[in-house]
Amino acid sequence: MHKWPELLLDTLLPRHCILCGYSSGGANICPPCSMELPRIELACLQCSLPLTQADDRICGHCHNHPLPWNSAIAALVYGFPVDQLVRRFKFARSLACGQLLAQELTRAIVRQGAELPDAIIPVPLHRSRLFSRAFNQSETLARHVAKVLGVPVYASLLLRQRRTRAHSGLDAASRRINIRDAFNCRISAGKHYSLRHVALVDDVLTTGATLAECTRILKSSGINYVSVWVAARAPAPTAQPAE
Repeated sequence: MHKWPELLLDTLLPRHCILCGYSSGGANICPPCSMELPRIELACLQCSLPLTQADDRICGHCHNHPLPWNSAIAALVYGFPVDQLVRRFKFARSLACGQLLAQELTRAIVRQGAELPDAIIPVPLHRSRLFSRAFNQSETLARHVAKVLGVPVYASLLLRQRRTRAHSGLDAASRRINIRDAFNCRISAGKHYSLRHVALVDDVLTTGATLAECTRILKSSGINYVSVWVAARAPAPTAQPAE
């Protein structure tokens, strides 16, 4: 019964597609634009970069250079129009864009039949950046996904103890240096027994520097298995596969 007001509102005041602007009924995106989203159907189980052959579940780069986390799932390729959705969500506080990204991420997790973690942990923002932005986009994504999957969110378990430079414009090596020792993990003695597998949630996976540092801190705190769940995956540079 609690859905009737929402259904009535969608009927009387239909939504408009956040990409093309045409009427989209009760959804944030119209069916044609939804069909055009660059969803990742087959990807490397470690870095989540798209693969061309179904029998290759780990890409060659990950075979030679294993990543610190155990598995990764990305919903969309980070390119037009996904980059616009992420920016509007992240910097313009478009909750409609965030809801769409969260829905796509949830579908990707369910589609892959991924083992559910004991908890979901959003990548944290430093308190100064959280104050200026007013919300953490990773936590918003995490809570949308957690509500559907029935997994708890531990938003305060991982803390960003040092403010770092923005990663835009930095290469992979500079990002790793920039993010080193930026996080702190607070796991109580009781949670050590209940948290064996956690999922890190972020909006975009580019070089993986931030997620790798988060994984390092979590594993050094006693967590055995770390999954990475992101709404979008940046394509690998043409000269070299992404890390």
